[in-house]
Amino acid sequence: MISSSRCGSVLRVPSSLAMALFCCLGGVSQAGDEQVLTTGRLHLGKPGQWEWDHFEGVPVDAESLEIRFASKANASEQTLRVWQRDVKLSWTIKLNDRKLGTLESFEGAMESLCAVPPGLLREGENVLRIEAPTALDDIEVGPIAIVPTSRNELLKETRIEVSVVDRETGSEIPSRLTLTKPDGTLQPLLAEPARDVATRVGVVYAREGKASLSLPQGEYVLTAGRGFEWGTDTTRISLSPGESKRIVLSLRREVSTEGWIATDSHIHTLTHSGHGDARLDERMITIAGEGIELAIATDHNHHVDYGPVQKSMDLQDRFTSVIGNEVTTKRGHFNAFPIQPGAPVVDHKLEDWSKLLPAIRSTPGVEVITLNHPRDLHSGFIPLEGTHFHPKTGQHDDAKALKSVDAIEVVTSAALQSDIHQLIRDWFALLNRGHRIAAIGSSDTHDVSRFILGQGRTYVAAKDSDPAHLDLEEVWQSYQKGRLLVSMGLLAQFRINNRFAVGDLATELGSHLDVEALVSGPSWAKADHVALYANGILLREVDIDDQGKAGEKAKIRWRIPRPAHDVHVVVIATGPGVASAHWALPRPWQPTSKTIASRVIGLTNPIWVDGDGDGEFQSAYAYASRLLEKHGEDRAALAKDLDRFDGSVTTQVESLQSTGR
Repeated sequence: MISSSRCGSVLRVPSSLAMALFCCLGGVSQAGDEQVLTTGRLHLGKPGQWEWDHFEGVPVDAESLEIRFASKANASEQTLRVWQRDVKLSWTIKLNDRKLGTLESFEGAMESLCAVPPGLLREGENVLRIEAPTALDDIEVGPIAIVPTSRNELLKETRIEVSVVDRETGSEIPSRLTLTKPDGTLQPLLAEPARDVATRVGVVYAREGKASLSLPQGEYVLTAGRGFEWGTDTTRISLSPGESKRIVLSLRREVSTEGWIATDSHIHTLTHSGHGDARLDERMITIAGEGIELAIATDHNHHVDYGPVQKSMDLQDRFTSVIGNEVTTKRGHFNAFPIQPGAPVVDHKLEDWSKLLPAIRSTPGVEVITLNHPRDLHSGFIPLEGTHFHPKTGQHDDAKALKSVDAIEVVTSAALQSDIHQLIRDWFALLNRGHRIAAIGSSDTHDVSRFILGQGRTYVAAKDSDPAHLDLEEVWQSYQKGRLLVSMGLLAQFRINNRFAVGDLATELGSHLDVEALVSGPSWAKADHVALYANGILLREVDIDDQGKAGEKAKIRWRIPRPAHDVHVVVIATGPGVASAHWALPRPWQPTSKTIASRVIGLTNPIWVDGDGDGEFQSAYAYASRLLEKHGEDRAALAKDLDRFDGSVTTQVESLQSTGR
């Protein structure tokens, strides 16, 4: 227990205690004793408030931290080590009133290293401060120590030569390496060769599965992975000063996706979007390392061609890249792709959707327009929000313009909702209103590792035998026809009567529908629930016991009566969120709840069931309009007729009666 004093909202650790820690508790590194400034975990936040439920009732040590400690002046560079967790915002680190840096914006556990320049430490008393941001951000820090060696020397105490191979072929493959301490804390490291790696704290993406890692002595866990479709390989390592080891890790493809293209249609770079941390060259390595086969470049209000950089890095055989644009306006963000080279950039100052969306559609080459993270607040506007969108009926003030949108993101892994089903319910409402709009998943990552590329992704029905030469016309047709699957840790597929698949109109039906749902995923993700929906209404559900099976996790069959009217049918599979550092799901970006309910998910797009047998599909809104036209003011006749329909049609009738539209 640390004896300390508080002044206002600053926790102050006196120099006498810090010196005692140095004398009694200092660790040992190759360069000599480290000076331990604090040993335990400290909770920094705002008293009486909490960001997440797991902080409720946990005493707040202070809003900011101040440690006074005695030291000797440093003639050479030393290193400050800070353990941290739950950091979302910017926390400034100062030593003797000089900024050393900030804590890493990362909500998992990690160690941060800051260089202490020569001469910054003073003979006698020194002051370390970690200063809080203005907004609420509960974090944990500690232990904190100063190591009497440079950051570079500390990170070069040991070396690991790593190769990651395909278990079936023995060939080295692009991959992600995750290095943690045994307790799961991400470990700072260096990686080479610089051209072939993208490196962040505890993470290395290796362009061709080879990397030379340098790190301090210690005990570690090293995990190799390659995105959703692949298993992982993990080894424990013990390294002494000066030791070098060679390690080969092997990966096996665990999820069959034949006939489906792994796509991330929402990707950014620091180079062209101006925020995040992924340079253009690093982005190429992360795309390959996460097994994405179709990568859409969507920097804000830019047309970026990955092709030249991809070719220069010899990654053109790993994936197909396409020019796109996230048209970023004050009234929503829209992705447009593909875009012809040299095409003019849409005026992002347009705010009227009736002008903006036709302008996007007229951009040369554009086949697909998506509405991105539609429940997120940007510039004071939320696209699917109560003032202009009714979440039960799907009525939208810009309904006519919305007809130009081909798909909406229902899963955006870098901008998750507190309720994983919120955007799915919004999408169901739009479908019931008559919009033929597909559901997609994406990452919206701007970073190398904080938000993992391809964590949210879309599987597009198309020939996938050669990721370097995809049939893009077939891809765009699948987007337009809804032949898409949404994935974040799981993959759900289904068929009706063993004839109709996602995107199909199921016609010429008998008295019953035989539904077969297949749930797949890697061994490190689990499924525990599968549900069948018609017009957004739960028809069937089942809990499943998945102990980490690789590949097929469940095959479920339902026999249901043919509906009396047309319905859109969707399967959704969910499971507990992944916590492992190699693929940990992020926290909700703009939370509406203090409870973190992390879930993996896989969902299909609809099979359109022709329940009334007329050979066409009618939405709930279309049925409601016809019923009101047929019965007029005869409410008794209307009520009797409504008995043939599900609740989605009743909802549309009530909306039309109350609003007239």
